[in-house]
Amino acid sequence: MMKKFICSLLVICCMVLPVICESWADIKPLQAANDYDKLAQEAFDRGDYALAIELSQQAEIKRNEVEFEINEKLAEAEIDAEKREEARRIAEANARAKREAENRKIEEAENTIALAENQLLWAKNAKGDVYYPMTYTAGEQAIQNAKNAFDAKEYDSATYFAREAINVLSEISDTTPLPKYYVVRPWDETKDCYWNIAGRSYVYNNPALWENLYNANKGSMEDPSNPDLIHPGMKIEIPSIAGEVRSGTYDSSIKYDTFKIK
Repeated sequence: MMKKFICSLLVICCMVLPVICESWADIKPLQAANDYDKLAQEAFDRGDYALAIELSQQAEIKRNEVEFEINEKLAEAEIDAEKREEARRIAEANARAKREAENRKIEEAENTIALAENQLLWAKNAKGDVYYPMTYTAGEQAIQNAKNAFDAKEYDSATYFAREAINVLSEISDTTPLPKYYVVRPWDETKDCYWNIAGRSYVYNNPALWENLYNANKGSMEDPSNPDLIHPGMKIEIPSIAGEVRSGTYDSSIKYDTFKIK
């Protein structure tokens, strides 16, 4: 019976101890149990049965210690395995969250760049490149910056530049530009003079700003020193004074927006 127990115990130890311990010497009670068994057998062979029983009991105590120590180490190994498994799950969850966050950034950058390109196309159709050349160019450059950042996998920067392009291009309006030139008409029809012309809504909407017209056109006047001397048929320039877009010659059939100083 004793030998059968020892064999079973050795089988268990062979299965778990290579993982748990560096050598059999790490389980000292096992060696002691083997020594007691040997001494008990020698006492039994000599006929000293009382000593044999006592030594056998000591061997049993040591085997119980071995079993306790093995169970303790198995429990520790199980805890370590659970910790490793938990660490693996956390690492996988973190990696998955990182991939999902990266995919969201990619999607956001792609969508924002697409919106910016649509805004640029709209601005082109509204002749933004003609009437708002600096604004249009700035928006175009911002889109290119967004694409460059996307190619470099800098998705946050790509989204930033695309939004910048949208904001810049939104300043382009789909409206008829104010006239850049005006042909003077007879006084008895329209009372044309720099003061009255400046007061019209499509010019400066303020007659007090007449000197802007005078200074821009006196080089083409017969008498530059006399601002009142303008003649019917004279084509005068209406300079932009507040960054407003002006193009073409005034046409009475066109409805212009009212000039406003921003």
